[in-house]
Amino acid sequence: MTDLSAIARERAALATVADAIVAASVDKGLRIEVACPTSRLAVVDHLAQALHARGRVCRCRAAGSEPGEAGSPTGELGQPGVVVITGGPAGDTDRGVLRLAVRVTTAAQDALPAGGEPDIVLDYQDPGGPKIRHLAPHLSTGDRSG
Repeated sequence: MTDLSAIARERAALATVADAIVAASVDKGLRIEVACPTSRLAVVDHLAQALHARGRVCRCRAAGSEPGEAGSPTGELGQPGVVVITGGPAGDTDRGVLRLAVRVTTAAQDALPAGGEPDIVLDYQDPGGPKIRHLAPHLSTGDRSG
């Protein structure tokens, strides 16, 4: 049986993240790369739904699913795969696109991201629900230059 308080904590964490993303992405497109263990892939859909509820129409897809795009393999044996959330105005350049990296962790070894510091870290190690371990300053202060 699902713990309703854990669901409420997850929704609150995702609402905080979605609010920060929406505030930082006014008049910009979105490209959010989410590194996520296969056991938590629903988080990506829930984040996309939270963004949509805030007026950001977006879609989820596997990284590398667009022609000419470098991909990332999907997770095997619980290892992180990359899913992309895209939305908003699209152009030939990335100037009008807010690019973010999100890392979803479920175990202690997931805590150190490969390839640099992500903009957002959602930690699912606590059985009581996720915690936001990191929110980049350009998201938490409302700075839209990101």
